[in-house]
Amino acid sequence: MAKIVKKRKKRSIKLQVFSIFMLSLSCVCYLGTSLFVRSYNNSLSTQKQQLESQIAALEVENDAIKVTIQNLSTRDRVVSIANDAGLTMNQSNIVTITEGE
Repeated sequence: MAKIVKKRKKRSIKLQVFSIFMLSLSCVCYLGTSLFVRSYNNSLSTQKQQLESQIAALEVENDAIKVTIQNLSTRDRVVSIANDAGLTMNQSNIVTITEGE
């Protein structure tokens, strides 16, 4: 009688090795991307804080400039400069403009 030869299924072993390899690869990729995203998020947060501090500094500077403009545009100052230049005020030519118009 002839011997019965049993064939082993090598595909299942290859499939298991491939599955384990893909699982390992996906875990490594997940860890790499999570670390990258975390560091990128930290750098964006730092940039945001720097921009907010620059905005705050510019707002303070704008407020100081507004105060300076208000001081320079007072009526008394304009009249004194006109008098120093030898100009006289003609009451019929005065036009008052309010800020809302």
